[in-house]
Amino acid sequence: MFEKIDYDELVSKYDYQTKLDIAAWVISKIDEHGTNPGSFRYLIYDRLGFDLDAYVPLYLAGGMNISNELDYSYRQNIADVVKEQNLDNKELKTALLICDEPGCYNYASCGFPTDNDGYRRTCHDHSDFKTNKSEI
Repeated sequence: MFEKIDYDELVSKYDYQTKLDIAAWVISKIDEHGTNPGSFRYLIYDRLGFDLDAYVPLYLAGGMNISNELDYSYRQNIADVVKEQNLDNKELKTALLICDEPGCYNYASCGFPTDNDGYRRTCHDHSDFKTNKSEI
């Protein structure tokens, strides 16, 4: 009944600006769903404004996966527990976007390469921006 759709081929007939406008609209609705989560049905019917016939095509396109995984407060709730319990685990802090500096639990808003081919994800206070300001 429902066959696999080649979405790249489907949208290739639209000009760049139309694709950009539609993508920006969809992303804004998905972002809104992350801020105020709800069910997959709420996302497609209420936020995106589709009718009942949209359920299966949007499900097959991966919409249920996005809806189930998207809750911005979930990561923050776990990050709060990590901070409260002083869980200074680098892998855990990286996954939760927490500064990788030992003892710091601020949001990792910065990233920069290290001398040993590694990469740091830190808060602004622990970034290298204070000493290595880029000229833009």
